[in-house]
Amino acid sequence: MLAGDTIAIQREGRIHGLDARTGATRWVSPLDEPGVLLAADGFLLSSGPSTDENVRRFRITSIDARTGVDLWTIESGFPGDGPWRPHFSLIGVTTRHAVIILPALRTVRAFDLSDGGVSWETSLPGGCEAVTEPNRDVEEEDDRGSANRDVVIVLLRCAERLRLLGLAPNDGRIRWNAPVADRTVPALSFHSGVISLRSRHFITLVSSGGTVLYDRTSSRTCEAECRVEILGDAAFVSRRGGLEEETVVEMVDQRTGRTGWTRVFKNSHPDGLRVVGGRLYMERELPQPLVHRVLDLLDPVTGRSVLTTSDFQLEGMGKYVVAWYGDLFYAVPSEPDEKIVLTALRFTPIQKDRGWGARGGVPVTAWPDACSLLLDGPGTRIGRSAPAELNLPGTVACELRPASGSGATVKVSLVWVHPSPAQAKIAVDDKALLERPGWITSVADQAYFLNNAFSDAVLFRSGSVVVTVEALGDPAMTKQATLAAAETLRAGSREGRP
Repeated sequence: MLAGDTIAIQREGRIHGLDARTGATRWVSPLDEPGVLLAADGFLLSSGPSTDENVRRFRITSIDARTGVDLWTIESGFPGDGPWRPHFSLIGVTTRHAVIILPALRTVRAFDLSDGGVSWETSLPGGCEAVTEPNRDVEEEDDRGSANRDVVIVLLRCAERLRLLGLAPNDGRIRWNAPVADRTVPALSFHSGVISLRSRHFITLVSSGGTVLYDRTSSRTCEAECRVEILGDAAFVSRRGGLEEETVVEMVDQRTGRTGWTRVFKNSHPDGLRVVGGRLYMERELPQPLVHRVLDLLDPVTGRSVLTTSDFQLEGMGKYVVAWYGDLFYAVPSEPDEKIVLTALRFTPIQKDRGWGARGGVPVTAWPDACSLLLDGPGTRIGRSAPAELNLPGTVACELRPASGSGATVKVSLVWVHPSPAQAKIAVDDKALLERPGWITSVADQAYFLNNAFSDAVLFRSGSVVVTVEALGDPAMTKQATLAAAETLRAGSREGRP
């Protein structure tokens, strides 16, 4: 999380503040169980449980992001406590304020992040109550509100109908009061000035001024999840499509509320939509037999794919992203016991050849032709070309069908060619296949049967190349074909070829 020029991360129950320019550790907070972190200009707000005389209560703490000093803390009472310690829920942070709602007092209250002083209070409209869910567990605070530098949002129930209240962040005055069409209590969040209301059955986008920009209701609208991204004057909504692993992406003009374009992506999930470095991307899986995620760089005006590149997630490098800033992203080691080292990377698509990015920077010459790995023998060879976005001249899968029409079909498929043997090993290890004794243990750098009960399908790794071989129903043929494919890859490696 980025607050000013400080990256805040959580490790082993502590908040660590790192200099975003150098990666050096500035401070480690003494705060126990920091919970959820929110960032404002130069401040961090920690919200979570605290232990006071063996009683767990919900608390929020304001922290100076530059120094890590705790500036102030307030603790919530329980829903049944009296006005001397009222129960509250955190709505969010604005540029200078932490905003809470006190359901029993029907009041929204803002505290100055620097000193904890009350900056403003606003009473809820008559006949309306805040939609909150009293904490069953203070670690799962459900606030039913949100805030940013433009507006403070509160979800209300007024005479059994849901309404959305928009408050000015600087003084708390009521700017607008709008109805929510569905009776289901939605999840509420901000996206660069656009408010989204989501449940399994609907998604609605509302501007910070209270105008409904987008509204869709159906039985499965957000069943898998919906995602909203903002780029310039456009809002982009991804939702589940009509088929399994199908995602619909729509562009909505924030100025008019009109839908500019709609596009369907196969082998994808709504969560794959993202804006990074001022660019719009959609993540998807390449078609089988390849096992690899790619990102389509989309033209935000038309929705057309401009370029396909590899996913910028860093699991294979043992890192995870903790903050974004423009086209920079910051990552730290994934393992909690590793030393915290902050790495700043710049994500800029580079187009050396049309498929360079989609291949993850692996050159064309490193990719073997699947048909070249297939053992010699009588029958019909049928190859499957690589997807166009990889820009490969050869095949990624090849079958040898017996000439007699009887017997097993032998199939060799490329799973992926990785940038290095180490990254290929991580990918194979992640499959958690069981080791079995016998000839398979020495066939390649790594080799496993794909089904522990059968011996007619094999996955193996030779250097950076991961391959599957199968002759279903014929273990002897599978062994012969696997040995032939592995030897072809070894020979190519000795001669400087894939």
